[in-house]
Amino acid sequence: MNQRNEEGLLLSVENLGEKLFRLKIYSPEIAKKALPGNFCHLRVNESYSPLLRRAFSIHQVETEKNSFELLFKVVGPGTQILSEKKPGEKIDLLAPLGNSFSFPEKDENTVLLAGGMGIAPLFYLVSSLLEKKFDPQKISFFFGVKKKDEYLLVNDMVSTGIRLHLATEDGSSGYKGMITELFFQELRARRLKTKRTRFYACGPNPMLKKVSEISRKFKLDCQISLESHMPCGVGACIGCVVNTIKGYKRVCKDGPVFDAREVILD
Repeated sequence: MNQRNEEGLLLSVENLGEKLFRLKIYSPEIAKKALPGNFCHLRVNESYSPLLRRAFSIHQVETEKNSFELLFKVVGPGTQILSEKKPGEKIDLLAPLGNSFSFPEKDENTVLLAGGMGIAPLFYLVSSLLEKKFDPQKISFFFGVKKKDEYLLVNDMVSTGIRLHLATEDGSSGYKGMITELFFQELRARRLKTKRTRFYACGPNPMLKKVSEISRKFKLDCQISLESHMPCGVGACIGCVVNTIKGYKRVCKDGPVFDAREVILD
């Protein structure tokens, strides 16, 4: 990936509720080069507290407006600082980083599984497929959260015409249980084709562990985007390794997108 340090301009900070935020950043170079699956390594403060940058999947790109978006949840001091930034502030960025998803063929089916904030890169992938005139009826999106207040972009996805499957752990909306349970049920009932189908997933590691197991069991062509703390973001510190059948790999440099059948998650 051809990346470089950029100084982006913060265009907007949108509070989506439940400590969920979306940033829009002006950066012509990043908007031009980014692909679904890439991530951004961002310095949240001009001081050295917090010291390390934060990694965020690129959530959306508006090439004609020279901007891109990040989606995140406030979980600590770094993301709290980021949520309090104001439009007009400059942002120190290193992007685009990592590899990207491999696109399906036009005649293939596409199935995506997102858990929580795992929706960020997968929504970008869906948007890209629709821009390339993929048939929305051949795209199935499984989205799971803990409770319905954590849903994001559901109306946006409904409006595209894709097949949307929702789940909440507390049963407040959609299927009651984990999104992987609903996905597994659909596979066993053969309501999802496995041939000529590409599968994609992003979410917490326990979810991706289950996706990896299902992919091996059903021999699915499945790509997963791993979430990990990335101290350097460029493969130098070996601080974000993951075990695979081919040995240990760096999430930031060799990923974050991997073949689900090859990853070994604890």
